[in-house]
Amino acid sequence: MQLNAVFDHESSKISDKIIFSSDDIELTRKDIAELKEKKLINYVLEETLPEVIHCQVLIFVEPPLKAKVMLFNNDFILPQEAEDEPFLNKVLLEQCKAHGWFWMEFMMPLYDKSIKIDFTFDTFHPGEKVN
Repeated sequence: MQLNAVFDHESSKISDKIIFSSDDIELTRKDIAELKEKKLINYVLEETLPEVIHCQVLIFVEPPLKAKVMLFNNDFILPQEAEDEPFLNKVLLEQCKAHGWFWMEFMMPLYDKSIKIDFTFDTFHPGEKVN
């Protein structure tokens, strides 16, 4: 899995945490299977989901060397097949219900090489003078 995220200056300032975000991540069935294999998520049956779900991502950097990753799409509705497997999709269904749309989150160590996260620190903000 490859995540490219940009430092979210405004969210970080408001929350007093280091937050990165991205507007378009393609979450695939293969990605979900890899997350399950790494035991980062459970109770998600990827066969009941489409091949690709376009998501936004928020990444909260947590000490020591961890990241809380949240993948979401407020326009995506879970297919009926996912609802038909309430035990095998327990965590996914709970997270989606709690947020009101597609939502998948997990904690991971930043040093995990199976999930590559490219962080970009964009220091220019609208309204600022460039030296």
